[in-house]
Amino acid sequence: MNGWMGKILHVDLSDSSIREIPTQPYAEKYLGGRGVASRLYWEKVTPRVKAFDPGNRLIFMTGPLLATGAQGAARMCVCGKSPMAYPEGYCYGNMGGHFPAELKKAGWDGIVIDGRASRPTYLLIDNDKVELRDAATLWGKGAYEVEEMLLKAHGDKIRFVTTGVAGENLVRTAVLFGSQLATVTAGFGAVLASKKLKAIAVRGTGSVSVSDPARLKELNRYTLQIKKTASLAVTPRLGMTNHGHVLKEVGQRHCYLCGLTCSKYIYRFGNDPNLEGLRGCQAMEYYLPWIFGHEDEPIKTLFDAPTLANEYSIDTFELQNMVDWLDACYKSGALTEAETGLPLSGIGTREFLEKLLYIIAHREGYGDILAEGLVRVRDKVSEKARTMFPHSTAPIGSHDGVPPRAFIAHALLYPFENRMHPITVHEMGYARMPWQMYQADPKSSPVSPESFLKIAKLFWGSEAAADQTTYEGKAMAARNIQNRTYLRDSLGLCDYTWPITYSLATPDGVGDPDLEGKIFTAVTGIPASELGPYAERIFNMQRFIRVREGHRVPQDDFPPEFNFTEPFSFGIHGGKMVMPGPGARPVDMTGNKLDRNKFTAMLKEYYQLRCWDEKTGLPTKKTLAALGMEDVAIKV
Repeated sequence: MNGWMGKILHVDLSDSSIREIPTQPYAEKYLGGRGVASRLYWEKVTPRVKAFDPGNRLIFMTGPLLATGAQGAARMCVCGKSPMAYPEGYCYGNMGGHFPAELKKAGWDGIVIDGRASRPTYLLIDNDKVELRDAATLWGKGAYEVEEMLLKAHGDKIRFVTTGVAGENLVRTAVLFGSQLATVTAGFGAVLASKKLKAIAVRGTGSVSVSDPARLKELNRYTLQIKKTASLAVTPRLGMTNHGHVLKEVGQRHCYLCGLTCSKYIYRFGNDPNLEGLRGCQAMEYYLPWIFGHEDEPIKTLFDAPTLANEYSIDTFELQNMVDWLDACYKSGALTEAETGLPLSGIGTREFLEKLLYIIAHREGYGDILAEGLVRVRDKVSEKARTMFPHSTAPIGSHDGVPPRAFIAHALLYPFENRMHPITVHEMGYARMPWQMYQADPKSSPVSPESFLKIAKLFWGSEAAADQTTYEGKAMAARNIQNRTYLRDSLGLCDYTWPITYSLATPDGVGDPDLEGKIFTAVTGIPASELGPYAERIFNMQRFIRVREGHRVPQDDFPPEFNFTEPFSFGIHGGKMVMPGPGARPVDMTGNKLDRNKFTAMLKEYYQLRCWDEKTGLPTKKTLAALGMEDVAIKV
């Protein structure tokens, strides 16, 4: 099996048993990554199982392109029942860095963690040698300290994933933390610790077989040549505050065997050589002192904020929403310092952040409420405090990050995922960036309106998909984006670097929609034409899981109600929301609302494109037979 290692590790912590699951029966239909993980979840996790039950599985799954040398192929899917979901339910996350590739080099396509150990334990994988070890000395330690202890015990080439004290105390928002500052949200850090598993450490010295190494090398050179994209060094929230100048890029993080530029940079804060380190995207901007009126707060607070959260292993997306809500409650009088035990007047200072993180991680006082996550906090506070929750509040992440009222196709992307915002919204959002650069200065980007129309036709199915003033072409665009995203998550490709919709290095600025397929064939020997059926199976598998766990059709296929009733007020960076309109020329979408009738018609068209029954919102028997999924069925 070129691209696959052929076996999945199954560990039952309840009886300390370790066995192998053959990869091929799963991979031949569901590819890898999110596809195989979702299928395993379908088989092994029933709707009755709770997130912290021994019967929940935590599934780590790689894809066939991972660790082959393919550019931007260094990621794995993590899947299980999420304690952050409301109600608890299926979710997935994605991890990069070096742990995923190391697992595959050790000879494993994935790991299924089952049961619960009787005492703190960690899993040690040294190629084919797998053992459970006592983790008494690791328990109670923060993520960075665990990293140091594992490296000391097993050498500096060991790769790991762990969780901090928040995970041990079953804080619903606890993350997994891995080598090279890789994280996974959805509360999977708490799931790991609920099984009394503190960490997984892996060392692999093998390699992945490739069908056509020469062709892969050629495609890698081509990828490096055309993958020239706009920088996200100054992230959206930071950019909105006009404080991007406090950061200086001094390097780039690279995941395993990847030479592409992404959103993970090494920064120098305040031009202070003592404040220099790797930071990634949103985690760097979740706590910005000056937006709470603390311009005089030392820059070290901003520098340390991500590492403070990582040490406890608390989700920074959740923290950002939580701090904003606490600030609104304090200013409105909905919450006081006395009832929360927090120095709310000091929001934006290091003192406040350290106190907040400590009481959440240890479930101390008001932190015990906050540890449940904002969506559940809503049921435990006064009516006045509830009114302070913004529409963007979601169980996992935030609604409206890349808004459906501006990107019409996103009105279909958001409802089909149970984490916000889903990575499906990145494709159009990233392609808009060079188009916007062209509008400001045509010399800065080759992505003219004409180029944007080409991108829309090649990647989204029609030129009409580019025009955000109409619903035409958006159902097909949504389907195409979803299929490509699910394939990417199943192949092991990075969301930031793939797909290459545009290129600042090509004359017309247009990328290559067929490149992933060519790389897949070079690695596996399987024709790229097989990727379409893979995508459909994986997408339908997740659909069945969600419906089995309570997703209602068609009600829950609509975006939140405010999208239809409230005009969109401002853009991603705080100003007007300028989008491609007719002919991909600029139009201001500020003030736009979704049209319910037009959305309903678009949803019906989407069901048709998926070959789903229009009443049940599920694939027909004919569709399932065509995909070889006759064994999957559900009553609605």
